[in-house]
Amino acid sequence: MPRSSQRSPVKYQRMILRDSEGTKVQATIFESDIDKFSDVLTLYKTYYISNAVVKTILPQHRIAKNDYQWHINSKTVVEEVTEEYSSISVPPYNFVSFSEFSKYINSDAYVDIIGVLIHAYPPREILTVNGPQRIQELLLVDQQLIPKILTMWDQFIENECAAIVKNIKTKPIIAAYRIRIISFNGGSMSTKGSSTFIINPDIPEATRLKSWCIDNKAELEQLTLKMSYVGSSSSAIKAPPSHEIIEVKDIQSLEEKQTTFWLQAKISIPHSNQKYWYMACNKCYRRTNIDYKQTFDCVHCAEKQATAMPRCLLEVQLSDKTGALIATLFGENAENFICCSAETLMQNSTEVFHISNLCYLFISKIIGISSLL
Repeated sequence: MPRSSQRSPVKYQRMILRDSEGTKVQATIFESDIDKFSDVLTLYKTYYISNAVVKTILPQHRIAKNDYQWHINSKTVVEEVTEEYSSISVPPYNFVSFSEFSKYINSDAYVDIIGVLIHAYPPREILTVNGPQRIQELLLVDQQLIPKILTMWDQFIENECAAIVKNIKTKPIIAAYRIRIISFNGGSMSTKGSSTFIINPDIPEATRLKSWCIDNKAELEQLTLKMSYVGSSSSAIKAPPSHEIIEVKDIQSLEEKQTTFWLQAKISIPHSNQKYWYMACNKCYRRTNIDYKQTFDCVHCAEKQATAMPRCLLEVQLSDKTGALIATLFGENAENFICCSAETLMQNSTEVFHISNLCYLFISKIIGISSLL
């Protein structure tokens, strides 16, 4: 599906093309040309393609083993090849079983998976090393009835995830390509910028999985009902083995590639002179100087009808017997911790700010900071 990068509003759509010898090349379509070819290029069809622009591609942008890429534009000629003259068959896939995820946890490898969608959790916000981001988690199972979480990030929520969730009642087969396996919840899946999804693909693996769903309908219904009562994947996190829990003093020595870890610590608010909220774009949550509920063009996410809304921000301290560190809670996590919405904080702090310098003390009484320390 089309998407834009975090650094540019330019829309693009990537695809992989394969010839009769199995050689693959990455192709990209930009902006208005995406609509032109949306009904022309179809998955698993064969085409004659001419007049595409051939360019070298940097390794960090490469998703096919080829030093070159194609740019397909309005001057590119595409003609479908009828089946009787096509010598290119559907390529074989090497899907990784859910039971094998432990081999790939926190590695640099990308994997392809196939599973049945049984539940979708609502989108939510989390804090990452790159700031607050939106995610939506899907629950998939394979033929071993092993449930695994697939985390969709940012633009995948509005595009691929929205299309997938529309079909949830039919328990669609989801094929996901170039997925990372992370340690969360004993091994789960996470999208990367180059990840690709196909709903009910026309491949033998999907056909077999669909037949398995029919034969195991009762077990799937029971598992779906059980997971629907969980409410949120975060509340279903399994307790980690003791050897995976680290202490505060060990965080500095972690390898750079390890971005997630388990920490058992006491959480407290180190000081009460915080504002507790900031005005943000309702789409990307970046800070803005626009007034409350005013619409504006966001320079960060290129949203043309963004709305300025308050967002909770809270500095906390995590401590154990080995030391302490400062962390930041954003959005829903911060609101749940202090039991107060960002709008309530904004309205009360604004009222008091013009009357006295004791506005922070007033907020402290509202959220009951003394009971949290």
